[in-house]
Amino acid sequence: MRKLSKSAWVLIGILILGAFFRFYSINEIPPGLYPDEAMNGNNALEAIHNTDFSAKGGPALGWKIFYPENNGREGFFINIQALSVWLFGNEPWALRVVSAIFGTFTILGVYLVAKELLNSEMIALLSSFFLATSYWHINFSRIGFRAITIPFFSAFGIYWLLKGLRTGKISSVALAGIFIGLGFHTYIAFRFMPFVLAVPILWYIIRWLKERRANLQPTNYPASAEASAGRQLQANSCIPCAIILFLFVTFVVALPIGWYFLQNPADFFGRGGQVSVFAAERPLYEFVKSNLLTLQMFFWQGDCNPRHNFNCQPQLHPIVALFFLLGILIAIRDIFRKPRANTMQLTTLFAWFLFMSFPATLTAEGLPHALRAIGMIPPVMIFSGLGASWLWQTVKKYLENMAKNSAYMARANQLSRIKKEVAFLALLLLFFAALQTGKTYFFRFPSSPETYSAFAADFHHIGQYLNALPYETPKYVLVNLSGTEVRGIPMPAQTVMFITDTFRNESRITKHITYLTPESLASTALPADAIIVPLNANRETLRLLKEQFPGIRFSALGDFITGRLSN
Repeated sequence: MRKLSKSAWVLIGILILGAFFRFYSINEIPPGLYPDEAMNGNNALEAIHNTDFSAKGGPALGWKIFYPENNGREGFFINIQALSVWLFGNEPWALRVVSAIFGTFTILGVYLVAKELLNSEMIALLSSFFLATSYWHINFSRIGFRAITIPFFSAFGIYWLLKGLRTGKISSVALAGIFIGLGFHTYIAFRFMPFVLAVPILWYIIRWLKERRANLQPTNYPASAEASAGRQLQANSCIPCAIILFLFVTFVVALPIGWYFLQNPADFFGRGGQVSVFAAERPLYEFVKSNLLTLQMFFWQGDCNPRHNFNCQPQLHPIVALFFLLGILIAIRDIFRKPRANTMQLTTLFAWFLFMSFPATLTAEGLPHALRAIGMIPPVMIFSGLGASWLWQTVKKYLENMAKNSAYMARANQLSRIKKEVAFLALLLLFFAALQTGKTYFFRFPSSPETYSAFAADFHHIGQYLNALPYETPKYVLVNLSGTEVRGIPMPAQTVMFITDTFRNESRITKHITYLTPESLASTALPADAIIVPLNANRETLRLLKEQFPGIRFSALGDFITGRLSN
């Protein structure tokens, strides 16, 4: 049996650490369940209830390619959540564990694509470590939002495409098409990925055409270019064939969602048109502003939405931010340095960073926006890995040159000790950054009052309270909060609906749970033994309920108030 290399063991350790950060206490952190997450869960529950495996002619699946509620969402992620809910029940963590799985495997994807791009084991390991311990990525790996799939599919898609074009392997090219095709089923921001993929595709086509015209074999182009990095083409590679295969597989895999959008063009644009900078009075000003806010979020002030970030902290730890800046500068230097090497790879990395920033920079709402910029995470971590690797190699080379200098030869043992101490200090810095991330997420984040309200923990508790009541008790939920309406009921009710499994009318009737709006409350006759729970139990709401139902008795149950009608 072949022994694992040291690098393989380090990668395994990084994956274990990343999995710990993404799965530990996922049933408790974050608390509550935000209505957008619950909306996914309710669609998942409905899909499960509408699936009939005993139907004649084969199973009738209730899953959808696209779910139009709540500004529209691609169905791939929700359908996987449906499997999780079917296995584990309608619990918040059942929705979030899907994100944790995608988030953990993205660590492996970043390792592979970083190694393919920059041909360096150290850069690949550092990049995967920075991703594994990134608060930005950990946060979204523990929330039931479909956006977490973008880093996963983009990392693996680019990896397999680069490997397929380099080696000419059909399996690699086909896998690239599968990952990229599935990416279009995930989140609107993935639609910028073709611009990233255009860089390596065009580079390989141009190189292939030049070699054909010069009547040269693919391995004969100058060693100062890609060959120096060991990235030469295989002699028997048919680049156009590989690209056509990639495009064909991508087209076939993405066809269901593409066909849906052809039939429903309004769903293609969705919420993107509502928050676009082009809808603003001064679009150019808003675009420049959004770019500046997005760039600075790595260093100074990050997303201030408590669901996306903690306490407006920068999206990168200060140590990682320094490495990121170094990596950007080194990549720019290497692109223009002669003789040039890895030009295509570095250009692809910059294109990845640039085009996946557009979902955030082309909007004029809630900036900086860590969720819309989630596609930037892999290239940001790879740039950081590049910067950290360069810094270590520079220090290491400096110490080695000192040891070779005749003036320092007598102190060779001392220099060797200094080298080990520097290495230990570097590992200590990385450990410190990871420890600080864990402290922030698992201790400071869940104890913050902003976190509690941001994830609608009180709505979650209302749902648990209603579940504990007898089925036959008439129960009314007063949805007196605004939000996008879903089948006539504002979005905030989705959390209660998921916890009680009352998104469907049939289930509401069975469990005697009715959802009322302030407008429908006045015209609804409530039975004498009914219980009514307002989502927002402010003084005005309680006063109105008392006026309409003089015999109502209010009880404070933790973070919400319930009213019981009596004769």
